[in-house]
Amino acid sequence: MIGIRQLAAIPELGLGVGADHVSDREVRSVRLPLDTDGAGANVEGALVLFDIGFLGDCERLFATLAAGRSAGVIITGALADDALCPVRATAAHCGLPLLTSTRSLLQWKATLASHVNEMIIAALQRHAARLSALFDRLSAPAGELVQSIADLLSRELGAEVVVCVRGEIVAAAPATAPIALASVLKGPFRRQQTTPAGLFAHVVPLATDQDQFIAVALKDPHGRSEKALVSHAANALGLALSPSRRSGEADYMQALSRIRFSAFQMLMTGHVTDAQRVMASVSPGLLDREEARIFIIDCGDTPRDAVMAEVEKYLGDATLPVRCPAYPEQIINVVPKQPGRDPEADIRRLLTAFEGAQVSVGGSSPYPLASLGSAYAEALDALGRTVYRSEKKMIVNRTKAVGLADILPADLSRSWASTVLYPVLIAPGGQEIISSVAMALEFTTTKAARILDVHRNTLHRRVAKVFTDIGYTHDRTLDRIVVSLAIQIVTAHGADLSRDSVVSLHDVLTVQPVRDWAEKFLSPLAVDDRDLLRTVRAWVLAGFDTDSAGTQLHISGRTVRWRVQSAESLMEKDLITIWPPTVEDPGEQRLGGIRPLTVALYASAPPGGSRPALTDPILSDLNRS
Repeated sequence: MIGIRQLAAIPELGLGVGADHVSDREVRSVRLPLDTDGAGANVEGALVLFDIGFLGDCERLFATLAAGRSAGVIITGALADDALCPVRATAAHCGLPLLTSTRSLLQWKATLASHVNEMIIAALQRHAARLSALFDRLSAPAGELVQSIADLLSRELGAEVVVCVRGEIVAAAPATAPIALASVLKGPFRRQQTTPAGLFAHVVPLATDQDQFIAVALKDPHGRSEKALVSHAANALGLALSPSRRSGEADYMQALSRIRFSAFQMLMTGHVTDAQRVMASVSPGLLDREEARIFIIDCGDTPRDAVMAEVEKYLGDATLPVRCPAYPEQIINVVPKQPGRDPEADIRRLLTAFEGAQVSVGGSSPYPLASLGSAYAEALDALGRTVYRSEKKMIVNRTKAVGLADILPADLSRSWASTVLYPVLIAPGGQEIISSVAMALEFTTTKAARILDVHRNTLHRRVAKVFTDIGYTHDRTLDRIVVSLAIQIVTAHGADLSRDSVVSLHDVLTVQPVRDWAEKFLSPLAVDDRDLLRTVRAWVLAGFDTDSAGTQLHISGRTVRWRVQSAESLMEKDLITIWPPTVEDPGEQRLGGIRPLTVALYASAPPGGSRPALTDPILSDLNRS
């Protein structure tokens, strides 16, 4: 974790806090300029850059940033203090930290912003690793636990560490630490001290009194990450010395939440062994299963922390619950499959506790631990269906939902998809790249980045490069559908790198079984008397643009939108309403509903009829030859 003052101490950034009272908030990212009012953007924990010449109405802007819990603002181009004074006063009025930078906005855009974001990611990864190592110590025998934690802090921070209980030193690392910290041990209790040798000491009590404490001394002042790690270590030591307080400790629960989230991210990217290692100390055996299900709880208007408390109560150690980083109203539960335990019954009891509240649940079928990314997508689609069934607060799949990859002919589709993805499949780390691209296509770049805990721009560049490498256009929705379909096929049926046969997407989508499925899929629209099928087909052929479709049909774009929404209800598929494109990811729609719709319209088109323009480099190569 990196704070404002830590960034301000980096000379190449040219930052100045301008006043000693600027709070040292944690910085999670550095953001380039937003729209004029900043409305709708996710700025929590972000330092947002602005050039003073283009600042506009800073009172409204700063109020919006403060309400969004921004870490602060960086102002560039402020050569004269006269121009900066009213801006600084407005920021202070809004409670928003303000920094200035002697570097230009162009320099920040070119290199500095990405450099700082990479530093932040690296710091978070180090902190997560340190927390994991700290929790690993909790499995040590009681007699070794305290010294083990002291050794960890000394090694990770290069620190002098002493643990003192009622005047007795119970652990020290290195062995000479009591000498280095003699002034701290003999003097009155103060949280921040400087030793005669110039060491910066941080003292944290292990309990409500000051008879038990840990003292940690560094050569440099403690940063946010160091203070957080010492605080969590103090909590762990307090738990070791008084185990009965374990479940009620706020610091412990916060640290536990971070450990769970780290394990969840590892599972989402297929790093099962790493996730099992991280969770072994806090929930032994939880992930030692072959399969798991995912249940997503939408808290509606109920405070998420209140629902999380009930999750802990009803599911206990049977689940790995995390607060969803992409959707602030949701809680994700990874529930490993256990003989004799019915997680659906536990979650129904939880729903009973919120009778009358707008709480709903979507659940997946069992999936291998390495495929929980697919389970998450299935659970999110199930949750979406609760919107169309007002009487249903919980929809779960007990068996694997039949997806497009299951409908398509396995051999033909595998040959086509492997050819499309071949440059990525043979690249080093290709499978991991495909997993992250799949997440970005399913849930939009920004939301996938939050789930994977990578910077949005990093993920965007990774996805754009993959599209370029395989001959597709990243910001074209129909191309995103085709690439996501290829990834689903390779995930379901494996890859064939032999390249022995040449198969086009048209070959895959026009076999009779797929045509039969397409007619069944579209039948609710075909029998409706509101001309829904023709409208939806025009909407897809127009690249999902309601106005263009309306022009073609001689109706208004609003009427097209209304008919598409009506089709959603009949098909129980989100097309345009539940998760529309966002300001951060314009043009990026969730593909869960529009992908099967597009394929069905392509497969069911009569000979010579209009089909969605699905890009297929293989077919282009065949036509040229």
